[in-house]
Amino acid sequence: MNTNHDKVSWLAGLLSGWGIRESWAKIIAGALIGAASAVGILVS
Repeated sequence: MNTNHDKVSWLAGLLSGWGIRESWAKIIAGALIGAASAVGILVS
């Protein structure tokens, strides 16, 4: 998992496996990865 795309795809797959629709899983995964990236930028 080198890129954000890989991380979002993995997380979306995990969320959809939990019963969340794929479209919502992609939105949630993108928001989580984006928030984590923003925190990483602000901290460093």
